[in-house]
Amino acid sequence: MHLRHKPCYTKDRVIYLKKGLIRKILAVILIIALVTGLENYAGIVDTTVKAADAFETSINGFPASYKTYLRKLHNKYPNWKFVPDNTGVDFFTAVENEASHNRSLIENAYSKYLKSNLAGDYNASTGKYIAKDGSSWVSASKNCVAYFMDPRNFLDENHIYMFEQLAYDSSSQTQAGVEAILQGSFMYKNNIGYIDTAGKYQTTNTLYSAQIMTAAKTAKVSAYHIASKILQEIGSKANSKYAGMGASGSVTGTYSKTYTGIYNFYNIGATSSANPIANGLKWAKSGSTYQRPWNTPEKSILGGAQYLGEKYINAGQNTMYLQRFNVKSNGTYSIYTHQYMTNISGAASEAASTADAYQSLGIAAHAKTFVIPVFNNMPSESNTITLGISGNKKGVANSDVNVRKGPATSYDAVGVLPKNQAVTVTEVSNTDIEYGVRWLSNPYWYKVSFVKDGKKYTGYVSAAYINLKGEYTIAKAGRLKLRTTLKTSEQVYYLSDNPAIATVDDAGNVKGIGAGTVTIHGFTAAGKSSVSTINVLAKSIHATGIKLNKTTLKLKNGTKEKLKAKVTPNNTTDGNVTWKSSNKKIAKVTSRGNVYAKSVGECTVTATTANGKKVTCKVKVVPGTATIKATNNGYNSIKLAWNKLGDVTGYWIYRKTPGSKYKTIAKVSGTTVSYKDKNLVTGQKYYYKIKGYKKVGKTTYKGSKSKASKAYPKPAKVKITSIKSTAKGAKLYWKKVVGASGYVIYRSESKTGKYTKIKEIKKQKKIFYNNTGLLKGKTYYYKVMAYRNMSGIYVYGKYSTVKQIRK
Repeated sequence: MHLRHKPCYTKDRVIYLKKGLIRKILAVILIIALVTGLENYAGIVDTTVKAADAFETSINGFPASYKTYLRKLHNKYPNWKFVPDNTGVDFFTAVENEASHNRSLIENAYSKYLKSNLAGDYNASTGKYIAKDGSSWVSASKNCVAYFMDPRNFLDENHIYMFEQLAYDSSSQTQAGVEAILQGSFMYKNNIGYIDTAGKYQTTNTLYSAQIMTAAKTAKVSAYHIASKILQEIGSKANSKYAGMGASGSVTGTYSKTYTGIYNFYNIGATSSANPIANGLKWAKSGSTYQRPWNTPEKSILGGAQYLGEKYINAGQNTMYLQRFNVKSNGTYSIYTHQYMTNISGAASEAASTADAYQSLGIAAHAKTFVIPVFNNMPSESNTITLGISGNKKGVANSDVNVRKGPATSYDAVGVLPKNQAVTVTEVSNTDIEYGVRWLSNPYWYKVSFVKDGKKYTGYVSAAYINLKGEYTIAKAGRLKLRTTLKTSEQVYYLSDNPAIATVDDAGNVKGIGAGTVTIHGFTAAGKSSVSTINVLAKSIHATGIKLNKTTLKLKNGTKEKLKAKVTPNNTTDGNVTWKSSNKKIAKVTSRGNVYAKSVGECTVTATTANGKKVTCKVKVVPGTATIKATNNGYNSIKLAWNKLGDVTGYWIYRKTPGSKYKTIAKVSGTTVSYKDKNLVTGQKYYYKIKGYKKVGKTTYKGSKSKASKAYPKPAKVKITSIKSTAKGAKLYWKKVVGASGYVIYRSESKTGKYTKIKEIKKQKKIFYNNTGLLKGKTYYYKVMAYRNMSGIYVYGKYSTVKQIRK
């Protein structure tokens, strides 16, 4: 091979290399490349690990329930920073406050399960919700408020922006970005038009996006936040008469003679009332601060931004979330006051608009800081709830409706559920789509099964399309304490489907109002739900009797069993049964009739109807059943061990041999958990059982015998103490095994090879063996087993641990 000056065969040769030298050079090059590559790879790994550790450290201030969402966002957007904002406020207290005083409103067009039907929010006699802002905004239900207040529901890439810090940033906020947010609205790539105070239409050469940028720079407020806020407040619809103008009464300039040529792009001062727009225009016309009076759109856009900056963003409410929910206990303004809007979903809607703009511009991955509230006593996301009778519910479809593969209209239909079709409801489920119009319209779903034309269907239907059959019956003016079972004890938000038939308070107390059937919904703060349906009769039908499925009950300590009560007649209004134990320390009974054995003894469980009819069940609790394990403990002994039972005085131990009956061999204390059975016959099989007992006064309560465990005595396992090399072989030493008649030595010439018997030593006292004739340079493996000769029958113990030696 020749090396040349340049990569061309025509150039002069420099040197000739032999093949052997070439191979050496190539090997050196390969080694250098591998080492360099490994160093680079190690550097990459080290950097990656450090970055991951730094991120985990940065989110230490968040509860564990936040971190799963934050990690997912970080994996996609590693430049984002998440900062916990510890409010010091109890979550449930915050929900109660935000759900009161008309602070949280929702459009009347959305799901009834998200609207409050409490007195003052709903007119039960007309079946209509009471408007709180204009004609279409009504009070949100507590479960709805809890959903929008829980930051974890919005830790996704489309709604995380409600937690973004809202200061102006010239490096990331552009006029093109503003146009992306305004797309689809009357402001998109449009010059400002307006009606002046004389009622004349005027045009300008100023784009809405340019004016928004000017306002952002002047007020030091995020341009994207201003654009999203304006869209949220006045909508996107264009004025039907004038170019460059919107259709909302807040920005037409012609809302009334009093407010001709007045504009309020932010609806500042438009407090909830019968005429909020007039209130907002009045505020925009009066005063001299913030560029007022706002007699042009330019002045309104700029002055409103200055107002936002001074009153909110620079006063501690520097995220969309905090402007919607003021939970800053150490902020400039009192907690739960000074909130920019009453629209419960306002912050989520604005966040979605911002996300769309960032994605359109390709700047979503840029560095951003998100300040996320953390409350005291956050609700458990893993909590579960069951109302009324557990198990499947029965119902009927109230309309033709598609049955979906999942809990949302975005899923494919598996069939059509016809009106009046009977169904079985197997699950109450939340929709699994992110917040949006579909969520607001159908937030809760039932998983149903039914048979139509001989074919079985299973799928999901919006809860609004199923009328459930009654589980309980009460009279008009009758009362019922709703059975509610939670995995974790916390506040439940109850909602009646129809307050004209029955109402329900915060404690789950139902009151009959008028004849009919009503479904009561129970929601955990984290969104899990359950239902129970109640028949309300015009007149009382009193119970005439009550029976239990069992009048006596024998339970092992620590177990449970369900008692079932049947009240007659079936349509009685006294069918709500209460349960009571005469001694909760012995047996506890739940509101559903589940009896839990707590300690050994006897008590009585009583079931009582609403009108006082009673029936009893005698409960006897006996010790539980232990699990016994028998193991060899030498040539004439077996060791027994068992799990300790709670609340026992002692145990009886039983033994038998094949063909015989069990006999008691020992009685031990309740604190004992092992026993040695001695003086046994080597090789004989023995079977054992155990039973616990408890003495209470003169009464002895006996448990059940355990399942049998068997073992037989055999020589103990040999322990090789040493192996030494000798001139001609190797010498093994082991410990003497009590009761052994002799030993058998086995050898293998490979670690995983077959072992061959090389010697049997019939002298019990001999505890060594000299193995000769071994080859040098070879490794040998040994194990030893003891045996006992029982009149010609050999009973072998276990092999010793393998020992090896290399010659």
